[in-house]
Amino acid sequence: MPSPFGGLSRKFKTLFQRHSRNGPSPAGHQNLDHSGGGEVEIISSSSPPSMNPGLLPLAAITTPTGSRVDLDRNEGHSGLQEPHDEAQSQPPVVHPSINWGGHRMLGERPRRDMLSPSPPPPPLAPSNSYFSNARDFTVSNLNVNNGVAHAKTLFEYLNPHIAHGAAHNSDERWNAPACHEETRVAIREDIVSWIKHGEGDEDPKKIMWLSGPAGSGKSAIAGSVAETCKGEGLLAATFFFSSFAGASERSSKRGLVATLAHHLSQHGILHQYKTHLHAAVDRQPDIFRKNLREQASCLILEPLRSIHDAGSMVDSPKAIIIDGLDEVIAAHKQVPMDQQAPGPSEDDQVEILHVLLTLSKDPSFPFRIFIASRPERNISDFFSTHARDATTDLFLDSKYDPDADIKRFLESKFADIRRRTGISSPLWPGEPALNRLVEMSSGQFIVPATILRWVEAGFPQVQLSEVLKLEQRSTKINPFASLDALYQHILKRAHNPEDDPHLVVKWILSITSGIDPLVSDADSSLHSVRFWRQFLENAEGEFNYRLAPITSLIAVPPPHEISAAVTIYHKSLTDFLSDKRRCGDDFYVDQVSHNSFVAGRIIRVLKNKGPTPPPLSLPTAEQIDFLRAFVWLKLVVCTSDVDNVVCDHRGAFLNFLSESSGEELVSCDATWWACLLLGGTVQHGGEPLQLVNGRLDGFPDLARGIYCGIHRAMKVSTFTIVVQRLMISPTT
Repeated sequence: MPSPFGGLSRKFKTLFQRHSRNGPSPAGHQNLDHSGGGEVEIISSSSPPSMNPGLLPLAAITTPTGSRVDLDRNEGHSGLQEPHDEAQSQPPVVHPSINWGGHRMLGERPRRDMLSPSPPPPPLAPSNSYFSNARDFTVSNLNVNNGVAHAKTLFEYLNPHIAHGAAHNSDERWNAPACHEETRVAIREDIVSWIKHGEGDEDPKKIMWLSGPAGSGKSAIAGSVAETCKGEGLLAATFFFSSFAGASERSSKRGLVATLAHHLSQHGILHQYKTHLHAAVDRQPDIFRKNLREQASCLILEPLRSIHDAGSMVDSPKAIIIDGLDEVIAAHKQVPMDQQAPGPSEDDQVEILHVLLTLSKDPSFPFRIFIASRPERNISDFFSTHARDATTDLFLDSKYDPDADIKRFLESKFADIRRRTGISSPLWPGEPALNRLVEMSSGQFIVPATILRWVEAGFPQVQLSEVLKLEQRSTKINPFASLDALYQHILKRAHNPEDDPHLVVKWILSITSGIDPLVSDADSSLHSVRFWRQFLENAEGEFNYRLAPITSLIAVPPPHEISAAVTIYHKSLTDFLSDKRRCGDDFYVDQVSHNSFVAGRIIRVLKNKGPTPPPLSLPTAEQIDFLRAFVWLKLVVCTSDVDNVVCDHRGAFLNFLSESSGEELVSCDATWWACLLLGGTVQHGGEPLQLVNGRLDGFPDLARGIYCGIHRAMKVSTFTIVVQRLMISPTT
C-alpha cells in the first residue's frame, strides 16, 4: 500500500528545489550582506504570499559560527527566534507558507514527529518592510547603506572614472614642485585669505584665476596652497592636470567631475552629500558617459541641493583647487574608426571652464574654485568675457617681487648643497654669483630650479662655474633667453653618436609625444622606462648611458626599476625643443624627421617580433607587456591624422618609411603578426603568446598596414593592395 506521506514528501522536495523566475540560485536562495558578519538568506518561492498582514517571506541568518536563526523584518518584533529544537544536529529549515489539506501553516518548521505538527505562530503586526508580500524575486550583490539598498558601493561606481594621480598628494606627484617656506609668501597669503574670507569682500567672487608664463611657479604655488588648506581643514577637492607627467588620465577632461565628487565624498562632514551622491549614481549609473555639464549636475549639484540641513555645511571645507588647465588634451571621440578626429584641446579647456562657472553660480554650491594656468588666449578670453564678473585675477609679475623670492630660494638650496658636499666656506657661492643667477632667472622659478639640479649632478663648484659663463642674452626679444641658454648648455653634454647628433632629442620627443594621447583604453603603466629602453636601444644599457649627462632635465630610473616612468621635469623643455627659433639647428628635429625615426624603430620591432635588440631569453609575460605597449604608439594605432598626413588606418608609420626600412619590412613574418593582431594565439619560444586583451576585434589596422607595406615595398599594384586590405579583417 502506498505511503500516505508520499505526496507530502514530493511537495516538500518540489518546493525547496523550485527556482525563482529571475534565474536559479544555489540551494534556492540568495545571500545578502549583513553587518553582523553573517549572511542573510532570502528563500524565494512561487507559493502564494501570506494573506495575513505583516508576514513576510521568511529568511534565515547564518551567523559567523554557522548556526541559523529565523529573521522576520516586522516592526514590534525582535526579528530573532531561537531554533525550535536545540537537540537537532542539523540547522532548522525554514520555508514559505504551504497549503496542505485546506489548512495554511505559516512559517512552520518541520519536526521529527510529522504526525503532530506545531500550531502556526500568531500573525504579527503590519510591517513597512521592503519585502512585504514579496514573491518570485532574486537579490544579489546588495549593498545596504543607511537603510538604503545599493547595487554597488559608491567607490565601485566612481573608481573606474577617477583620475587618482591628479590629487595634489598622489604618488604620481611625490616630487612635484612646491614653494620654499620663505618664498612666494605674499601671493600664497593672498590666495589663502581669499579662500577663508572672500565672502566678506566688497565684491565677492567664487573663482580665482592665477596665471603667469611657463616656469613662473604656478604649480608650486597651487601645490603649496593645497597643502596649507589641507592642514587647516579648508581643502575640499583637487585636480592637477598634466600633459607630460603621470597617467594619461591627468591630461583629459573625462575624469574631472568624478574625481572632484570622490574627493568631496571623503569628508566626514559632507556625509549627507555622500549619501545623496550614492543615490544619484544608483539612479543613473551611465552618468559617466554624459557630457561634463550633465555630470556636474548629477554628481555635484543635485546631491548638494538635496541636503536639507544647510547649517551642516557651515564648517565644511571651502576650496577646490585645479592646476594646469592649459595642459588638457582633447578627448578622443567615441565614433567609428574611419570618422575619428580630435577636437581642439582649447574646446575641452573652455568646456571645463563653463562647467566650473556654472557650479560657482549655483546657490547650493558652497566652495571657492582656485584655477592656475598659463594665460593662453582661449582661457584669457573666457575669463575676460563669460567669467569677468565672477573671477578674481592674479598674475605672477613684479608685484610679488619674484627676484627676492628666487634669491631666498637659491640661498636656502646652496646652504643645503654646502652641508651635503662638505663645502666649508659659508660664503659660497658668494653675493655676485647669487645676483647673476637671479638676473638669469628673469622671474621664472624654473631657471634656478634647473640650475640647481645641474649643479648637484656633478662637482658643484665646476658645474656652477659653467653656468655663470653662459652668454648673457637679451630677454626683451626672447623672455626665455636665459632658460634657452641653460637648456642648450645641458643638452650639449648628452652622449649622442657621431652619426646622429640629434638622437637624444629624438628620444625625448618619442617619450613625450610618441604615445597617442587620444587612446583612452591604453594602459599608461605599460609605457614605463622598460618599454622605452626596449624600443629605443640598439644595445642594452644604451638608454641610461646616453641620458646620464642630462639628468637635471630628465629623471631616468636606474636599470633595476622597470615599471617606473621617465619624467621630464618641466614642460618648458618640450616647448624649447619644438621651437626652432629657440633651440636652433643644433637641437631642432622637424616632425617628419622624427616620424621617420620612429617608423624605422617600428619596422625593427616588426622584423624581430619584439624588442630591439631581442634579448637572448625574454619571458613571455615581458614580451606581451612590450607588445601591448607597442601597439599604442601614435604611428601604429593611428586614431587620427598625423602631422597633416591623412591616416587611412593602415598604420601611419607607412607614410614615413625610408627605402631601407621598406626593404626590412618585406622580411618580417606577416602571417605571425596577422594571427597575433587579429586575436589569435601564436607560439613564441614554445609558449602561447596572446596579445588581444579587452579588444574583441584585435588590431586589424596594424595587420593591414604590415601587408600593405610589404606589397608597396615589392611594388605591387595599387589595386592589389586595396584587395589585400579588404581581405584583412577581424574575421579572417
